[in-house]
Amino acid sequence: MEQPVAAPPSRTLTIAQLVVSILGLLFSLGGVLGLLVMMASSLQNTLAAEESSQLMNIMWVLMAVSLFTIPSIFTAIRALAGFAPRQPMRHRFLIAMLGLLIAFGVIFSTNLLSTNSTPNWLSSVINMLTILVPIWWFLELGRLKLSSGSAQRQWGLFSFSTYITLPVIMVVEIIIIGVGLLFGALWLIQQPEFAPTLSQIGDQFMLDPSAWEDLSFDFLPLLSRPGLIAVAGAFIVLIIPMIEELLKPLGVWLLRKRSLTPVDGFTAGMICGAAFAVLESLFSISAVMPGERLFVIVGRIGTGLLHIFTAGLNGWALAYTWQDGKYLRVGITYIVSVGIHGAWNLFALLLGMHMAGNELPQIVDPGLSGLAVWILPILTMVLLISMIGFNFHLRHQPAPPALPQTSENGLG
Repeated sequence: MEQPVAAPPSRTLTIAQLVVSILGLLFSLGGVLGLLVMMASSLQNTLAAEESSQLMNIMWVLMAVSLFTIPSIFTAIRALAGFAPRQPMRHRFLIAMLGLLIAFGVIFSTNLLSTNSTPNWLSSVINMLTILVPIWWFLELGRLKLSSGSAQRQWGLFSFSTYITLPVIMVVEIIIIGVGLLFGALWLIQQPEFAPTLSQIGDQFMLDPSAWEDLSFDFLPLLSRPGLIAVAGAFIVLIIPMIEELLKPLGVWLLRKRSLTPVDGFTAGMICGAAFAVLESLFSISAVMPGERLFVIVGRIGTGLLHIFTAGLNGWALAYTWQDGKYLRVGITYIVSVGIHGAWNLFALLLGMHMAGNELPQIVDPGLSGLAVWILPILTMVLLISMIGFNFHLRHQPAPPALPQTSENGLG
């Protein structure tokens, strides 16, 4: 499919890309330095081995994230210096496939070894690679033989999604959670059957402030209330997907006046989704215990595919609509992506309940929660086949006529 010639990179957004990337690099390195200080001080104040391991994992994540800013800084400086944008690396899919095979080999080899025989730092690096490589492979598979723009555009989208989009999503979700907890607390105070429990918790906390750690057990009876279950389920299955699917393609909006084709919108959206998936997954595995990491990694790989494909769909819909003005397409695509994301979250929640066993009250039929073990892999295969099919469709879809280029409104 023939693609229009790209406009020169915007100097304004190139400067913004450089600033965001440099600030992101400084922020990440500052976090690494802070964690090093905390771990050094923990040598004197005996920090638990599990807590020390988690700090080490987070430090490695921040170091990896800081490396992602370097290509963005380099390509932005080249553009400001007047050099022509570099085209992306060739044979990316084959290289990603090779990396995927190596990653599977590493996972298999480390599982054969004793956990104690692998240094903690090496285990952290291996865990990160087993997250990064599959997400990279999904991205390359989804945009195989499709136009993705210059290297500057791609790394600029990645940096923007890492340091702007993800914090925005986190702030929005935290605000909504805070409002929900506020209304929940007001509702709980008005429930006479929980007055004795609240009084007991207050007295216990006054005597021993460390009792906050046991509050979750005191509130376990609340988990059996249908109203609370419905609210929590709605937040996980509906509110979170609505927020994330709305905001993940923010980077695509930077290219609003760059005369994007639907293919450009799809690949740009996938890059935004990949950046979101990388950060979310890396921080997720950094907080789990070593014995649970393999299970979490497998789950995060499927979630990475979800984020890449749904963000790509929304990016495609935006770019196509900017070409022909049919805004109904954006609404339908958004609803579909929220539905896909919500279904994934629902069965992931059921799987978590199933894995928890008797640690939580039986609020869902065990047979239903047990189905999630089979449904999530099926959803993963459906997403993978759908992404391949959509890629094939775009390769053979004629591009709509390009709009006039505006050189000061987007990255190259």
